[in-house]
Amino acid sequence: MTASLRNVCVVVWNSKPTRALFEHQREALAMSVLRHPGRALFLCIVSSKADPPEQDVRDASVKMLLGHERKLAGCACVIEGTGFRAAITRTVLTGMTLVARTPTPIAFFDHVAAACSWLQPRAGRSLTDLVGQLETIRKASA
Repeated sequence: MTASLRNVCVVVWNSKPTRALFEHQREALAMSVLRHPGRALFLCIVSSKADPPEQDVRDASVKMLLGHERKLAGCACVIEGTGFRAAITRTVLTGMTLVARTPTPIAFFDHVAAACSWLQPRAGRSLTDLVGQLETIRKASA
């Protein structure tokens, strides 16, 4: 599922990301960056039900973020779930972003509310309504 809420491009992965689904995400983020250069934000939410993507999709994701450089004001990735699998996924992804050296600030979270709090100073506006809007959208698309 993808949504654009002002300058925030939101992608929710409820299943394993395929190349076709990734391309839809890539296009949505590109449109957001085009509309809001330097102010666009990316919020990626990975459901606890979603299996990890294949290596080609992981590589394409890194390339996608690197390609927007300073036009993307921030990227928050929520890895939902508790326990070892979710924690290790957040840790591995954090390590990957340190190696990628992108000018875009990237952070990983376990809850949408924490990600929105991190994005808020980069948004130039309040994001307090975003958590509720996302819950509504996710319930409607379930």
